[in-house]
Amino acid sequence: MENEVNDIVLFFGRFHPIIVHLPIGFLLLGIILHFISKCESFKKYAPVVDFTLFLGGISGVIACILGYMLSLEGGYNEDAVMLHQWFGIGLTVLSFIMLGWRRAETKNSSMVSGGFASLLILLTFTGHLGGNLTHGSNYLFQYAPNPVRTIAGLPPKINKTYKKITNIDSALVFEDIIQPILDARCVSCHNEDKLKGELLMTTFDHLMKGGESGAVIVAGNSISSDLIHRVTLAPDDEDFMPPEGKTPLSKEQIKLLEWWIDEGAKPNASLQALNAGPEIRDQLEKYLSIGKYMTILNTPIDPVKASIIEDLESSGFMVSVLAEKVNYLDVSVKPGIQLTKKELETLKKAKDNIVWLDLKNSGIKDDNLSILSDLPNLLKLRLDHNDITDKGAAHLTKLTRLEYINLSFTKISDQAISDLHKIKSLKKVYYYNTAVKEAGV
Repeated sequence: MENEVNDIVLFFGRFHPIIVHLPIGFLLLGIILHFISKCESFKKYAPVVDFTLFLGGISGVIACILGYMLSLEGGYNEDAVMLHQWFGIGLTVLSFIMLGWRRAETKNSSMVSGGFASLLILLTFTGHLGGNLTHGSNYLFQYAPNPVRTIAGLPPKINKTYKKITNIDSALVFEDIIQPILDARCVSCHNEDKLKGELLMTTFDHLMKGGESGAVIVAGNSISSDLIHRVTLAPDDEDFMPPEGKTPLSKEQIKLLEWWIDEGAKPNASLQALNAGPEIRDQLEKYLSIGKYMTILNTPIDPVKASIIEDLESSGFMVSVLAEKVNYLDVSVKPGIQLTKKELETLKKAKDNIVWLDLKNSGIKDDNLSILSDLPNLLKLRLDHNDITDKGAAHLTKLTRLEYINLSFTKISDQAISDLHKIKSLKKVYYYNTAVKEAGV
């Protein structure tokens, strides 16, 4: 049985990520000052180089000691820790060697400059190894283009993609639903380089193997599964997972994990094979935004021509792209602009792309609202602070995708609420300071 490490050692070890930035800063400053001091106008900075090397060496010693203490906590790839440790020690020793060379006023300036170049290379590589321990070995070059990866000696980039689920009956529960949840919320701390609790969660087999405390999943019993126990603890509990600073699992994700475990935690089962009932099927469709929960934002659309954007802006609108690649628009009226039917007609030029529309306090009237019924993909609409009545609100019932509408500070009554009830997609209606009565709602 391994000897337990004293808490005070682990406490001080946790300061390593803070202190380690000191030698990085001091040594990097010293390297920069050494090379620029060769220029006549910067020679006055040469004496400062010795001081930065001294501070870099001293803080490097402290960082090495604290780093060793932190390594005793475990949960890291031992080979990677050892490599980072020795490069850190080598960097610290070299900083004192460089200080000695400069203090000895060596005449071989090229040797000193070579030493500083080596110091920079060693500093960069040591920092890179430390980053690998914290974020995983693929962190730095994860998004690098293939030519850069080739120079770094890495294989071409393979983007991990998940199958787009359009029909839940075709989904493999673990591969298409559970593993993506684990990848998003758990794998950053439980991968090959950062084995917190000696638990690896990158594959089904590793997940079921468990960690230093044993199995984290008890097939058929989510209540007894440590994974579920950890993610459902109070966020301020020291055993809560994921740790502070990382995004916790949502209630929907936890429910799906619980269901999968209770159904036997099978690796290759489809939804049909697990005989999922209506409730779980509904939850899955909602989580995956498919079926009746699919929104227009799941389907990319061709971008609007630049000339149309210009027409909208010259008509008194501000236009922004809601999300990259899908090309849907968020359109709002410019402050102080009072719209006429002519300006509103301009919206039709981008009718398929407009999903959010803000027309608050824009002076629009009931008869003009019929124009909005020609925006088939409108999801969110603000009409507050306008002289709109039930007659105008009746035009909005043709907006079959509408999910949100704000009619506060208008002249609508219960009749408008009754008409809006016909829009099956509608989720939120705001009617503050109107003639709408609670009884009507």
